[in-house]
This record gives sequence, C-alpha cells and structure tokens, in this order.
Amino acid sequence: MSARTSPRGSSWNVSAAILGLWLVVLTAVGVGDTGGQRSHGSVSVLATWTGHEGTAFRQLLQSFTRDTGIRVDYQGTTALREVLSSEVKAGTAPDIAVLPTPGELATYADALEPLQKLLPAKTLAAYDGPLWKPAPRGDGAVYGIAVKADLKSIVWYDRDRHDPSELPLLAARDGQWCAGMGGDATSGWPGTDWVEDILLQQQGKAVYEAWATGRLDWTDPRVKQAWRTWGSLFGKGAARTALLTDFRAAGRKLFAARPPCALEHQGSFIRGGYAAKDRDRAAFDFSSGLIPDADRRTTAREVSADFAVMFRKTSQSRQLLAYLTQADHQTAWAEQPQGGTPPFFANSKVPLRVWKGGVARRIARTLRDSGSLCLDASDAMPTRMRLAFQRAALAYLSDVGKGPDALLTSLEKVRTDLHREHGQPWLPTVCG
Repeated sequence: MSARTSPRGSSWNVSAAILGLWLVVLTAVGVGDTGGQRSHGSVSVLATWTGHEGTAFRQLLQSFTRDTGIRVDYQGTTALREVLSSEVKAGTAPDIAVLPTPGELATYADALEPLQKLLPAKTLAAYDGPLWKPAPRGDGAVYGIAVKADLKSIVWYDRDRHDPSELPLLAARDGQWCAGMGGDATSGWPGTDWVEDILLQQQGKAVYEAWATGRLDWTDPRVKQAWRTWGSLFGKGAARTALLTDFRAAGRKLFAARPPCALEHQGSFIRGGYAAKDRDRAAFDFSSGLIPDADRRTTAREVSADFAVMFRKTSQSRQLLAYLTQADHQTAWAEQPQGGTPPFFANSKVPLRVWKGGVARRIARTLRDSGSLCLDASDAMPTRMRLAFQRAALAYLSDVGKGPDALLTSLEKVRTDLHREHGQPWLPTVCG
C-alpha cells in the first residue's frame, strides 16, 4: 500500500530501464487483473479476511475489476490494527479499510471521508438503524458502513444429541460450556463477549448502552453482577480448560464421539469453523433463555460487524465502496464457494433465499431486526479500554473464586483516564 511513496532511483538510466521492463510486463499481462482490458486506475484495500474468507473476498474484487477495469490492491492481515496504525502515521493509509470494530472507526474519524455524499441514498437506506452506519462524532455524519455482520447472544449445541428443552438444565450444570479464550493477540475477547451478553440480557439495552459508551462505571453493581454470573458458570476446572483452549477449537468438542461439554456461547461466524460434516448438526438458541437471572422475554441481541471506511476519496475508491455495499454484489459474495459458511449482511435488500437452511436464515432474519440489536460493547470501546477488558477477562478466569472487584476497580481507572484524555473517543450510541 505504500507503493505510492516508493523511493526515487539514484540513476536515471536504471529507472528508465526498470520502467521499460514494467511496460513490457504490463503489456503482456493486461494490467493487473483486468483480463486484457484497458486499466481504469487502481484502489487499495486493507481488511482482516484471510483463508477461506480472504479467497471469497478476492473473488468479489476480481468481479469488480472485470466490471470496471479498476485494479484492486488487497492486503488481508490478522494484525490490522497494527498495520493500519503504522500506515496512517506514515501517510500511506489504504484508500479503503474494513475495520473489525467500530471503536477503531472512532479512533480514525478525523482522517476519514464522510459517506453520505459518496454512497447512493437508496444504499444507505438499506442499512436500517444507526448501529450499521456509525456516526462517531455525534453530529450525524456517517464515516463507516457495515459490509458484513454477525449475530451474537446465541448458544450452539448438537441437535442430534440434545433437544432445545434440555438446554436450560445443561446450561446450569458445571462443565457443560465449551469455551476457549485463546485468540492470538486478542486472547480474552470470548470472555468479554460473555460479560457483555450477560449484562445485556440481565439489565437491558439502556444500561448496556450507557456502559458500552463510557457513561456507566465498571464498579456499578449491575456490571459486577454480570461478572459474577459469568464466574458462576465456570468451575475451576472448566475455567482452566477455557484459558488453555483456542476459541477456534472449543466448539468442535460439541461433536466429538464422547463430548466433554454440550454448549458453546459464540457468534454466528463460528459455524464456519466446525467440520463440514458437523455443520448440519449445529443448531442454536438465544442466550436469554439460558443465562441466569436474564429477562426471558427480551429480544435484545448483541451483534458485531466489519465496517468499510474511506481514507482517500477517488473515483476508484468511490466505485468500490458502492460495489461492496450493494445488495446484488453481496448476494454474489454469499453465493460463492466459501470453504466455510456464507457471510451475513446488514443490508436489508439482500434476499433471504441466499442463505440455505433454517439455521442460517434465522440468523439473517434476526440481523434485520435492528431495533433489538446492540453492537458488541468491547468492539465499540476505545482501544485501550478494549485491551484492558480482554486482559481482565483472562485474569478473572485464572482465579474465579477471588471475585471481580479488584479487576473492576482497575478497569474503572482506565475508563476515567480515557475521559480525561483528548483523542480517545467513545461512540455516542451502540444500539438500534
């Protein structure tokens, strides 16, 4: 992505020779991926998608190139936060980035292009509710749009082994939660998902949003109750197992010949990580029916999303952003062979027929009920708060019997420090 600032050669002759060589190469290959078409420029994109997700996204980008003649320079990395921070500081930010958390979007708001005048009004209207179109400044200006989405507040189980009526008893039994806290540089985030969802199901959207946007103390009794509820679901042995298990491996235990656990609290994306032979056996129920002291009547659900943002406004970047957010292209994206499971979208114009089977369609339908949805709280928090939350989740599981009070006091200090500092923004809203 820093090719625009490549160093100048020390010799004109050498530069001319290299230029001549590149002209020959470009003539031979038809300029990038345009298949022999005349090039209409290029656009750079940074996102987290690698593996099967990266392959499917590259196929979509190749379709864009065929349709427009615009070459796409795509970089997929699991270290997006570090890569993007470095490139922004160096002045070589990508034209478009897809951020896995809205909190990152708030961090870069000063460097981003507002999207209302860059996207068609009908496209923006298809993304119902403010949570899919974050306005981090609080002035209504939209700086990101959700190009992919996932449903949380759900619990997976093997429907060949268990009936939905059995789930409450399983949830209350020690050792029945398949959990893994490992996640490379972001270890601990599955624990933050637990605390967030428990708070949402026990206390409702208003309390959850006040906490997620930095307006509620971490030492508030309702927040403490959420932590203690989480701890009550994990005995010492289960907590140790969770600390030693990668989140990608935890749920596979559901389908073992002799499963050691029966339930997994994880987002909709995890189904793509189950073995292909087990995916049809994977069913889910909403966590509100299984979390202790939750409001059994609530329809509040936690969600996450990947937000496209624009750092550099060009004709090419405008065309690509419009392409990525249109329903017909997202439909094609979902219908490509994934090697996993199709992605989900916040775009209400993507037809439900795209998702085959009752499980996937139920997820897609729930994601359209924007009035019941709240963004993942830690994703919406400033980076320092989010990382401290992840570390605290790991520390709590390492000694559940000690209780969360000291950890919550430390987290509250981080929150108050951030409020005193300039340049550490909190999103003004996270719920629909």
